[in-house]
Amino acid sequence: MGVIGIEEIFLKTKNMEKALEFYNGILGIPIDKRDDEKTYLQMDRGHLVLQIENHTGLHQGGGPLHFAMTVTEETFDEILAKFEGSRHFTRGPYGERGERRALFMMDPDGNETEVNTRYLYGVPKRD
Repeated sequence: MGVIGIEEIFLKTKNMEKALEFYNGILGIPIDKRDDEKTYLQMDRGHLVLQIENHTGLHQGGGPLHFAMTVTEETFDEILAKFEGSRHFTRGPYGERGERRALFMMDPDGNETEVNTRYLYGVPKRD
């Protein structure tokens, strides 16, 4: 199977401290990076992003939920071919084969869905 797993999930939160108490404090997911609007929590195979409600950053148009799936390079090509010329909204593709590619699509409910190859090449580095 070419879909390897969930790479990331963006969750909207009204209260970052309460969300961190739950995900970091209780569940023990380590904090990788944090700023005023979002916190990246890194697991061995994927990450969770807590993003404050009414943020100004990434995935502003990403619907109620944004999530990404890690796929193989071959599956990425197959999915890209299915979306080329389709009626579904997409942005991308970004990146080159063999180096962390990404394609973003809106599902029928307005959620932003992403497929990428990022975790095939190690855990992403955050600036």
